[in-house]
Amino acid sequence: MDSLPIWGRYYLPADALIRRHIESSLARTFEARGYQGIVPPLLVGLNMAALGQTGSSALENSGFPNGPVGAGTSYAVLARDGNLLTLRSDMTAPVAALAVRHLLPHSSPVRLYYSGSVFRSQKPGSGKPEERRQVGAELIGTDAASSDRADCEILTMAAEGLINAGVRDFSIGLSDVRLLSAILDAAGAEGDVREGIWSALAERDYVLYGELVSSLKNIAEGSQNGLGIDLLERLLNLQSTAEALDALRAAGVSDAATSLISILEALEDRGLGKHFRLDLSIVREFRYYTGVVFEGYAVGCGNAVIGGGRYDNLLARFGSSASAAGLAIDVDSVVSVLQELEQLNTSEGGERQWNMYRRSNPCSCRRVRSRH
Repeated sequence: MDSLPIWGRYYLPADALIRRHIESSLARTFEARGYQGIVPPLLVGLNMAALGQTGSSALENSGFPNGPVGAGTSYAVLARDGNLLTLRSDMTAPVAALAVRHLLPHSSPVRLYYSGSVFRSQKPGSGKPEERRQVGAELIGTDAASSDRADCEILTMAAEGLINAGVRDFSIGLSDVRLLSAILDAAGAEGDVREGIWSALAERDYVLYGELVSSLKNIAEGSQNGLGIDLLERLLNLQSTAEALDALRAAGVSDAATSLISILEALEDRGLGKHFRLDLSIVREFRYYTGVVFEGYAVGCGNAVIGGGRYDNLLARFGSSASAAGLAIDVDSVVSVLQELEQLNTSEGGERQWNMYRRSNPCSCRRVRSRH
């Protein structure tokens, strides 16, 4: 029998059922807060794909404060008319473009959510899948004065979405791209070293990060940048929000954390404080973020289950001066967490509980109880 090659991810019935449950749960969470579903295009133009690609020359002089580094290379598709398109590597940019073109002229802000796959080529041996299933939400069209409130709304939904999907033991780290910029300024990091540090954090290459900080320390020996370099050396080992704030004050850059502190206090007031902490090492893959960024992990999965942040400058690329923030939940990472817990609760015409009973075959499920 001939064997046809299969590229990308596929899900057998039990696996597909779990993912439909998770996506439905997240959709209900977003809809309860007034978000409306949208279906972004699978194929996008090269210009849109370049808004977040790693090392893309298209991002040189792009106006984004953090340079040309972003997420992995996209996959090219040759259209019949000769135009070169790509499989989407990101949902945020096409959703933002659709909102600016079709929705913001009539109503502002707009609250949108989506689900679907994104495609990103990965380095050999990275262990990361090249196709990822995402569910996300975007709050687009807020003004700058209400950015903290909008960020808090997105972060609240992030926690609620994970909880409603069955994830309980998780932690979401918060940072701000302006904080890392201030720290790098205080350390005197410039040019290739500065870009290398940023890229190493984004790619979680902590060995390279340590080497770059050491080289910066050698270059800056005897300069006035010692406090900033000390903070870079401690960045990966700060264990709590209080410790991170103390380190920022010592380096003289604590002013950049004012918004984050306000947001953390608001989340505490909403009873969600235990799920959030200040983490200065967070740098997102895509480089269009301009303010608060976040990334969350849960017991049972080594990959991030959620991420997102504020991307005010991105809308300007589509002709709008409005602000925006969003989140994306990695469905496959959530499944890994639930498999580790060995249970999955779902509702479909009543209450059904599913137990993951065979770790060696995570696609296998059995129904242990059904009540209609």
